[in-house]
Amino acid sequence: MSEPSGRSLTPGLTAVLLCAGLLLGTAGTAAAEEEQNTAPPEAPDGLSELGSFVARHDGAEFIRRYDGAEFVDRLGASDPEEQDLIILETDILFNSNEWELPPSAGDHIAELVSDIPEGASVTVHGHTDSRPVNEELYEFDNLELSENRAQAVAEALAEKRPDLQLTVEGFGDSEPAVAEDDDDPATFAANRRVEIRAND
Repeated sequence: MSEPSGRSLTPGLTAVLLCAGLLLGTAGTAAAEEEQNTAPPEAPDGLSELGSFVARHDGAEFIRRYDGAEFVDRLGASDPEEQDLIILETDILFNSNEWELPPSAGDHIAELVSDIPEGASVTVHGHTDSRPVNEELYEFDNLELSENRAQAVAEALAEKRPDLQLTVEGFGDSEPAVAEDDDDPATFAANRRVEIRAND
């Protein structure tokens, strides 16, 4: 009886190798198909396009645009006690602790004084509330702030109405329009103002 050859395999080992080869081949084919299948899956029957589930919004409908000019129209006090007095709310005219006017302010101020006769004598007075300016941030006080704001209004007015004889003065918080109440911020706002008064 001859000895078995070293190359021969037992039937059980042969079956195991064949199964392993089949599994590896199947896995390789599935991986290759997965790599090639890059298209999105089709929607199941009965469902409409995916776009119908996406809500689209126009951002413009949620944006409110403000034109500074519409607020400048409110510069004049609604019902001043003196007939020839125009009160400008500085909270609308100026940024906090600043005295630079927006470019459109001159036209609106000129509209407010359109009834003042040509060549009239006009005073421009600046006022603040009683809260002090933060000395750590600014190198001026309420008096200087009121003077600079009155001057800015007078310069804008002079550009539009060079016929007027202007006198400019700042009073700081020395002449409040209303009594200030810590529980009512509107009282402080009322005292932050520039007054334009036509003199007889």
